Formats: sequence, C-alpha cells, structure tokens
Amino acid sequence: MSKPESVVMPGVATVDVRLDSVQAIIQSLVLMVRSEDLSGLSPWIYETAGALTAEQKITHRLVVIGFHYAVIPSRRWKDFPTYLAHLENSDPLILRDKVLDFYLNYEPCGNAGKQIEGNQELLLADADYFLEYLGTRFGEDLVDPEIELKAHQLLNDPGKMQGVIVSHLKFMWQEFYQMEWERITPMLTDAVMAFEEIDFSSMSREEAAKYITGKDFDEEHWNLNSEEINQLIFVPSTHTGPYLGRFQYKNALGVVFGARLPKDTKIHAPDLSINEITIRLSALADDVRLHILKLIAEEGELRSQVIMERLELSQSAASRHLNQLSATGYLIERRCSGAKCYSLNGERVQDTLKAVSAFLLCD
Repeated sequence: MSKPESVVMPGVATVDVRLDSVQAIIQSLVLMVRSEDLSGLSPWIYETAGALTAEQKITHRLVVIGFHYAVIPSRRWKDFPTYLAHLENSDPLILRDKVLDFYLNYEPCGNAGKQIEGNQELLLADADYFLEYLGTRFGEDLVDPEIELKAHQLLNDPGKMQGVIVSHLKFMWQEFYQMEWERITPMLTDAVMAFEEIDFSSMSREEAAKYITGKDFDEEHWNLNSEEINQLIFVPSTHTGPYLGRFQYKNALGVVFGARLPKDTKIHAPDLSINEITIRLSALADDVRLHILKLIAEEGELRSQVIMERLELSQSAASRHLNQLSATGYLIERRCSGAKCYSLNGERVQDTLKAVSAFLLCD
C-alpha cells in the first residue's frame, strides 16, 4: 500500500489516516480488559478475552494496565513483531522508568483526594505508599490494588518485569492476533485508501476529526487545538466498536477509531461496510437500549436519573447502556445543571437505516 498523503490544514496541522498495527493492537488488548463492562466491541474481543485462563487474564491485566506506560510506544514501528523485538532488547531500567516518570509527571485528576509528593525512590520503597500515590493521581476507584501490588513488586525487579511483558505480548500475538491481523488488514487498508481521497484543507481540526471518526471531540478532554500538536494521526481499527483510543507521538496526537468509510466514497468495501453496520446494529440489538431510545423519542431530552427511574435500571446498567448509545451516536449527551442529559439523534438513526438499505439493495 502506498503511504497516505499528509494533508496540510491552513497553518494548523497535518492530518494522516494510516495503518499503525502496534497502536491498533495495543488498543485491542486494552479493550479486552474492559470487555465485561463495554458492549458493542468486535466479537473477536469477547471471544479472545473468554479464551484466556484465569491466570492469563491476571497477567494480561498486569501487562496492559499495570505496565501500560512501558508497553505503549513513543514512535511509530514497522509492525508488531518489530516492536516486540525492540521491547525485548530494551534496557529494563528504561522500561521501568517510563512507568514511574509518567506517574510522577501526571497531573492529578480533578476528583482525586489529598495530594502527596513522590519520587522514584519513595514509589519503589513502599507498596502502600505506591498505592496511595496512584490513588491521588488517578482516583482510588481507578486503581486495582491487586494488579498494582504485583506491578510494584516487578518494578523493583526490572529484568523480570521486562520478561513478563515480552513473553505475554508474544503469546497474545502468536496465539491470537497474528492471524486476526492478516484477516482485518484488507479492511483497514480500504478505510485508509478511502480517506486518502478526502481534501481536509478547508476543515478545522474538530471538523476533520469528526468527519473521520463520526464523533464530536470534547476540547477539554482531547485538546485538539493545542499549539504543541502539529499533526493529527487517525488509526482505523475493526475491534474498537464505537469507542476511541488515544496515543501521542512527540508533537502528534493519535486517535484509534472504528474503521469506516467516509461519505460519498467511490471505494467499494463490502467487508468494511458489514463491520460498520454490525457495530451500529449491535447497539440496537438489546431490549433495554431500544426502550431507552423509545422513551427519549417520545418525551424528549431526559436526565440519566429519570431514565433509570422510568425503566427501573440500576446505575451501572443505565450507565453501560447510555454510554454505548452515546458512543454509537444514537444519543446526544450534554451536561445540564450538573447532571447528564440525553436526547435522540434522529439523523444517526436515519443514517443507519440508509446504510443497511444501501448495502442490502445495492445493484
């Protein structure tokens, strides 16, 4: 495949839609950890997560969550095996320091509790202090003590940590992902080729991002207009469903998105069309989600609490269903007086019907 063109937006940034096997695969591995909480992902995610033994699941969570910042690359690599070789040949101390440096430089989240100072020596010396420090940075609800305690032990043994990371990633590649990557690469290539035809020169960063992914980008979260960013990279994935992944290469902001075709493309990619339609329809293939859409269609914008009460849903169930409907674009979410409110996106519903009709009734 020829290298995608870089399109320059007026004095702002370049936009690349391209294959990046390492970022796409890491995103898939992370989604496997969340497969019990997220619906609408590729069946491959659920099947692969279900195929792991209990011990393998713990190791998987340790590698992709506990050592996440040692695993994610800081630049683009030719392919996943090449990146695995790089990890295997890296200095273990450098891998360890990538994790610790990220923790030490991370800006605390807004809802974190009291702040405590840290340095490498303190973080490595005391496991309880390590857990407390992570809780102040990321919020205690997002810290898994079991996994982080295992991570802390191995951070104090960088060579063993490196061995665990490399052996598990090799296992996941050889056992599950190598054949899958061969299967999905043609679909991803079709998506990249289709976006190569698009002229982004008159679009703002937000417009380009929405056109490519089909989603609105919250500036507070994504910071697309940062002066430090001079390139936007979009990596298609057939596994991520309606959800987005994020990565960074120096002055480039990367987004992993659900592989799709742009509007009015001349490229015919039936396998990719099926993948996108399946993701859209999976959000509708549930009684609860259909009832949520019907309720909002009849009564207009509603707060999440009202939806929970009307349909007798638990908070966790309501959150899961509303997140998927928002991620797939059927609901428009906004903040209203401190709560989340949802309204129906009728245009998205019509687009889905048209997509199904066009695929089934095409000449």
